[in-house]
Parts: sequence; C-alpha cells; structure tokens
Amino acid sequence: MKAYLATNFFDLFGFEGTAKIAERIREAFPQLELYVPQENKEINDKKNNDDIITDIAIYKADARELLSSQILIAYLDGVEIDAGVAGEIGMFVGSLETLKALGIRHTPKIVIGLYTDMRQHGTGDNHMYRNLFIKGAINEWGCVVETVDEVIKLMDDFITNYPV
Repeated sequence: MKAYLATNFFDLFGFEGTAKIAERIREAFPQLELYVPQENKEINDKKNNDDIITDIAIYKADARELLSSQILIAYLDGVEIDAGVAGEIGMFVGSLETLKALGIRHTPKIVIGLYTDMRQHGTGDNHMYRNLFIKGAINEWGCVVETVDEVIKLMDDFITNYPV
C-alpha cells in the first residue's frame, strides 16, 4: 500500500509539521510506503541542488508517486489551500474521475483532507473559507478531518477494507 502526503513545506513550521505528520503515519503503519515530497532530495533540496532542480523534474517525480498511491493525505491549512496541494488533489481525483467516466475498474483509492484551523467552525468574520470545489473533490473520494488521529483512523479503516 502506498500513500502520498501533500503539504506546504517551504517554511520552518510547514517543514517540521510535515515531518511530524509523516512520523505519526509511519509509526502507525510501518508496512506502508509513504511518499513525502520534502524528503525527495533530488527535487526538493533547493539549498544543495538548486542548479539542477527543474519544474519538469518536480512534476515527473511527484506525479509518478501520486498516481501510484492508493491514499492521498492533503494538508488544507493556510490562508488558502496551497497551490501545489490543490494541484495534487486535482491530479489524484482527476485520474479517478477519468477511470470512472470510462467505466474502468481500479484499485480503491481515498483522499483524506486534514484541516485543523479552528476558524472553520466560526461564522461571519470568524469563518475560514475553503474552496468548495476542492472540498467537494475530497468529500467525493474521501473526507475532511481535523486531527492526525482521525487521519490515522481513516487510513486504518481503508487499509483493513482494501488491502493491496
């Protein structure tokens, strides 16, 4: 079973937060192959490999891992959903929608959106909006949860019901 962790990891908190989420997932599922883009030094070590990292290299490496995964965990926090995360959700769900439209059976897959911002429950000025198209895509193929514990529970249910 393969999973892909899509996050915004380009600042200190994003990088360290992503590492902590990945650690929790790996502790819960040692048999799972978890791809975390920030760990792929060939395409994301901007400090040491900046001269050889290209947009095409990033796209090819991440798309290959994303499309071969059965589980997408997408981190939705931030002022807006990170553009890269939204693109990864779109590619993953788009591939599923294409197979569905063509009537092609495929290995079951799930999208889990992790949205922890407390303002999601607010009203009026206290409400944090998420793009409803993106939320709809996630909810069509999975669901949005608020904690890493909930992510792990959903993953456990999915792995139990759809072992690869």
